[in-house]
Amino acid sequence: MQGTDRHATEVRPHAPRTRPTGRDHWSDAGTLRATVHKRAAAEVFLTDAVQVADDRFSVAVRWPREHGLYQPGPHGDGDPLLWIETVRQAGIYLSHRFYGVPMHHPFVLAEVTLAVGPSTGSRVAHPAPVTLDVVVRREAQDTRRMAASAEAVVLAGGRAMGRVGLRWQAVDPVRYAVLRRRNSPSQPIGAVPGDADAVPLTAGAVGRARERDVVLAATRDDDTWMLRLDTGHPVFFDHAVDHIPGMALLEALAQAVAVSTARAAGPAATHTTGCAPRASLLRSGTFVFEAFGELDAPVTVTTRAASGPASADDASALCVSAVQGDRTLVRADLLCGPASCCTPDGDAAGGHR
Repeated sequence: MQGTDRHATEVRPHAPRTRPTGRDHWSDAGTLRATVHKRAAAEVFLTDAVQVADDRFSVAVRWPREHGLYQPGPHGDGDPLLWIETVRQAGIYLSHRFYGVPMHHPFVLAEVTLAVGPSTGSRVAHPAPVTLDVVVRREAQDTRRMAASAEAVVLAGGRAMGRVGLRWQAVDPVRYAVLRRRNSPSQPIGAVPGDADAVPLTAGAVGRARERDVVLAATRDDDTWMLRLDTGHPVFFDHAVDHIPGMALLEALAQAVAVSTARAAGPAATHTTGCAPRASLLRSGTFVFEAFGELDAPVTVTTRAASGPASADDASALCVSAVQGDRTLVRADLLCGPASCCTPDGDAAGGHR
């Protein structure tokens, strides 16, 4: 499947010459939040960063033991969307601190890649110290725009857990306004037929603990859902935005994968394993953002099986997309696998990470 095979290789860490201390080097919490474009301190996942070579950085991470949305695993595993959000913050912070991007420049996310390494079953400290080994590649930079990509290896206790790739651009407000107009619909989108019949899914169905975190509602089509957008959500709408946040769209796609995978496995699989349908489902893939999502128009999320040879290890290939009117907001080619359970002492009990 296009967009997944190149991420299925073993994840290997680089060997940085020095590592961050893990202590906050910012003079105050307000500076820290502003540097990653967050208002709430609880939503900031970085604590320190050092440059170890040209365009290469080691970033210290501090995940909360409990989070309202993302679920950090005891050994640096857990929700891959937490990895993506952490690397997204790192891209913003490194752009400001090391590449001179002004603080008032908006960031536009273009692409995210993900590769989750296989579980070794080995134990690491609890909680495991997490760092990112980040290599940045600048595609263009001037006083008005920086276009760049980054590849970050997620390390927990020194062991490579996976890899997140990011492609973005930071632009001045004038250029952002041009991009925003260019990528907005020329006329009102209107309602999507049947959206009034959409029934909110339960938190358990999408592998979340709180009903407030459910971003999908069921429709008459088993493979299509409506996006439920709570503009007061403390994570997705930590600060004011003029479009649907990229992480909210990724959450919608991840929840659709959880529902589709659980349905394909059947109820017996869930009862046998005792795993939440969400846990460790995403193995690898590529998310491509194509357009800004408007806050006042319906969005449909759809999954379908990707064509291609069957996987030998029970992984399935899915194509997932979020569409608003006739515009695709984000699409993804994903390789998804069975959930990986943990025994009470935290050891892996089979499956893949």
